[in-house]
Amino acid sequence: MFTFSSICLVLLSGLLISNVYGTANIYSDAVEKLTAANSKFAVDLYREIIAQPKTVNVVFSPVSVSAALAMVKLGTKENSTKQIAEALHLKDVEASLINSAFGELNGLLFDKPKDNITLKGANGAFISKTASVLNDYRNALSVFGAKIEDLDFGDKTSVSHINKWISQETGDLIPNMLNDDDLDATTALVLVNTLYFTGEWHSGFSPMHTDERAFYVSHYRVINTHFMYQRGKFRFRYIESLNLQVLELPYVGQDISMYLFLPDNFDLASVEKNLNYENLTNWISNMEYETVDITLPKFKVEAGIELQKSLQNLGIKDIFSSGQADLSGISGDKSLFVDAIFHKGVLEVTEEGSTAAAATTVRIMARSLDLAIRYFADHPFIWMIHHNKIRQILFLGRFVRPEGTEMSHQEL
Repeated sequence: MFTFSSICLVLLSGLLISNVYGTANIYSDAVEKLTAANSKFAVDLYREIIAQPKTVNVVFSPVSVSAALAMVKLGTKENSTKQIAEALHLKDVEASLINSAFGELNGLLFDKPKDNITLKGANGAFISKTASVLNDYRNALSVFGAKIEDLDFGDKTSVSHINKWISQETGDLIPNMLNDDDLDATTALVLVNTLYFTGEWHSGFSPMHTDERAFYVSHYRVINTHFMYQRGKFRFRYIESLNLQVLELPYVGQDISMYLFLPDNFDLASVEKNLNYENLTNWISNMEYETVDITLPKFKVEAGIELQKSLQNLGIKDIFSSGQADLSGISGDKSLFVDAIFHKGVLEVTEEGSTAAAATTVRIMARSLDLAIRYFADHPFIWMIHHNKIRQILFLGRFVRPEGTEMSHQEL
């Protein structure tokens, strides 16, 4: 066994959004508290990510990050356990029920086949053949349905092996998560969580209405990009105190929706300053159906994030220190620490939707043409993918800059 070894956490999120209500799921009180805890953690982590230098577009899956940290927590003791629990807001979940609640949540969220909707999660634990990992820890990972495999991290083919598994679990959206030098003979364990979602809009955007327009990265600087358009009945709310337009775009079945938070005065910073769990919950409540003219950019965001600094700022410190980490529940002693946590997310938004939904949209477009609310997302906004039935934030991010050449409005 090594004098000290490192653990690498890899967290992936893949979304292919081709451009939800129904019978409520029955779940335990522990899961209800866990989803609230996950949402609080989501907002905390978002604020930390955008505070990092040079952060532009953001895409991440808070439920993926929390699941991976929960797998680490299984093997922690003392202060290492306390720090993770506090950062994940688990104080309201009975300690003895936390692991089973994560397991129940996974069962509720993932691998529920539906037409034109795919939401699946996977966990993997890749263990060094030379490391001593307790059988109790291996068995405990079963609550997460983790794939457990022993590998030789001194052999660089282990990287391609893990990358291949990740690619398969994310619909090939994330083919090369790890680099060859990310793992070596001192790596004891690689924990991986993946989350993949693909869905069609409940009401799709016709490609015939897509054209080029200016996206304002600031009041005076623009990037020419493709915008989609449709008019229809959508749930909408206006938050006067922040000049904030909130719009819900449901996917087929309406169990899952994308929420868009667009400040009509360009002041995204003010919205982000006021972003917390209570406000976010309030913003998406009491929404009403309105006729809305929607102009939304087609976009793809791909972002890789090293989360160590953000998590340390949220109070998870000891697990990253070879002298302070107590991961003795994994190895039987204090020889392990977490070396890195990688997260990568991909989001693509296009026009595609079901034929029936498009027909419904056309029917609505014929009504009240002069009373439509104008929702023109031609400047930075926050977006969220939310499971409405389980009240769980699946993905969260912001879009502030399209690909392309930045120019002045006069140059455009």
